[in-house]
Amino acid sequence: MNEELFPDDSDQLDAKKVLASMQDPTVLSRWEGSLREMVEIAEAKLLAEMGPLVTAAELARHVVFAICSTMGGGVIYLPRGDALKRAMRDAAIFREWKDDSTPIPDLVRKYDLANQTIYDIIRKQRALHRKNEPDLFGFDEGTLH
Repeated sequence: MNEELFPDDSDQLDAKKVLASMQDPTVLSRWEGSLREMVEIAEAKLLAEMGPLVTAAELARHVVFAICSTMGGGVIYLPRGDALKRAMRDAAIFREWKDDSTPIPDLVRKYDLANQTIYDIIRKQRALHRKNEPDLFGFDEGTLH
C-alpha cells in the first residue's frame, strides 16, 4: 500500500544533478561523514590510478579497495538518496525564490507542497546560507571590541 502512494524512485537519482549541486550548503551538509569521506577517498584513488591504459573495471576495483582499506571494519550507513534528493529540492526552491524572485504560490504549485512547507524550507535555507557566509565583521569570534 505504501509503495503505491510513495514509489521508491531512489534508484533514479541523477548523478549529474547531484554533482552539480554539491557546492550548495544544504546539499553539502547531507554529504557529511561517511559519504563525504568515500567521495574523497575515491577522488584521491582515481587521481593516483588514472592513466591511458587503465580500464574502468580496474579503476572501480582500486576505488573499492581504497574505501575498504580506509573505512573497513566499521558499520557504515548509506542513505538511499531520499535525504539528498530532498536537500536538492530545497536548495532549488530557495534559489528560485531568492535569485529568480519566484512567488511563493508559484513554488507551491510547481513543487506540489503546502504553503507552510515552502516557508519552512526558505527559513531553513536562509539559516544554512547565512551560516556558510563569511563573517566580514568578526561576530563569530564571540567577543566584540
